[in-house]
Amino acid sequence: MGCNVSKKNLEEVAVQTDAVKTVWIQPTELEDYSLLPDSVQFITTENELNKWVEMWYTLTREEKSHQGWFVMQCDNVDTNQWGYCIGRCTVQNYKSQFFDNVPTDKVKHWIITKTLTHLEVVCNNVTVLNFNFATDYSPGNENGHQIWSRRCTGIEFWSNCEDSLLLNIAS
Repeated sequence: MGCNVSKKNLEEVAVQTDAVKTVWIQPTELEDYSLLPDSVQFITTENELNKWVEMWYTLTREEKSHQGWFVMQCDNVDTNQWGYCIGRCTVQNYKSQFFDNVPTDKVKHWIITKTLTHLEVVCNNVTVLNFNFATDYSPGNENGHQIWSRRCTGIEFWSNCEDSLLLNIAS
């Protein structure tokens, strides 16, 4: 289920969503975008069933780097249910853990921020996930916090959502 929105209309949504003058682009499906390590912002204009957004984090400590990944997808369009996976921390099944209280708005402004201790997902100013790497892990993933507690030096972004906008924080 896609929505036929022009790039100009999506840019107008982006401007209304964030008062800061930024550059929003409509990502090309499955193309890799390298971003700065602070946070990722994007806009979805539809709940698209089984469409995903994925971020790969370069996590560094003492010149050693590892990859950590986070994926989210809409699992149920009718109930606005979004599942997620955090590599080395959760069960690797989108239908096992879900965001809390995702706003029902059609247009969603997502902000995903990784700190040394948490991964926070905010949607339209509502915190829908505040994942503590040291305590919120799934059984068998007790050591995930050792990777995720590292400093983030870069983020790569992929999506197969045709109606997402990505905040180009690298420019």
